[in-house]
Amino acid sequence: MTYRQKNFLCICSLVLLAVFSSHKATAKSLTVAVAANFSPALEKISKLFIRKTSIVINTTVSSSGRLYAQIRNRAPFDLFFSADRKRPDMLFRDGYCEKPVEYVKGRVVLWCRNPRFCEKHRTWQTAVLAPGLKKIGMANPELAPYGASTKEALVQEKIWHALQSRLVFGTNVGQSFQYAATGVTGASFIALSLAGTAPGKSGCFLPVPEAKPVSQGACIIGKTENMDGARQFLQFMRSEEAQVILQQYGYQ
Repeated sequence: MTYRQKNFLCICSLVLLAVFSSHKATAKSLTVAVAANFSPALEKISKLFIRKTSIVINTTVSSSGRLYAQIRNRAPFDLFFSADRKRPDMLFRDGYCEKPVEYVKGRVVLWCRNPRFCEKHRTWQTAVLAPGLKKIGMANPELAPYGASTKEALVQEKIWHALQSRLVFGTNVGQSFQYAATGVTGASFIALSLAGTAPGKSGCFLPVPEAKPVSQGACIIGKTENMDGARQFLQFMRSEEAQVILQQYGYQ
């Protein structure tokens, strides 16, 4: 065998090794579509999971409605953590994912970056009707389950129409939180889980018990190339370590 032939075989071997290593790295990662309310908790749980399994977790954060549409358009996700049960159920019905499971229940709160806000207003109803509160944030009820739950509470309390001129809609509950955190709104309806983050703890919140608990579903996307890893991660959500984190963020 000539030197040139040996050199060619060596290069081929290195190329094949690189391709194999790249494939192996891809197989050892998961791309997770996650609703905005669950993103902070998922980030902490993912770090524990990565340390235990070496499976890397990459996330795409958006509203459940937008993520649902992306999955139907064949976006390359392995798992979907929605803020409702409806959209995972529809994906399962139409053959896009495996049978969904409920992974948490979340609550709606009214949050303000000024800690004195909650001392001044004893209930969320008196707070949103106060003339000094010019703008109120909430997630779009057409896209985000927390927005839908908020709207139901406002309608039930007969103040939905009275607030129309003051409502500022975010595409998801995370954006609604940002509105209040940056002063775009005086207060915002958000998920209790976001009030448990570091920025959330700097303000205060009023519970909204009239808003129904939001049952959140997760499912494994049927086209995933890492089915074992996806099942491992979903199972890890039930572990004692993960449950401690979920409770820290106010999930049931």
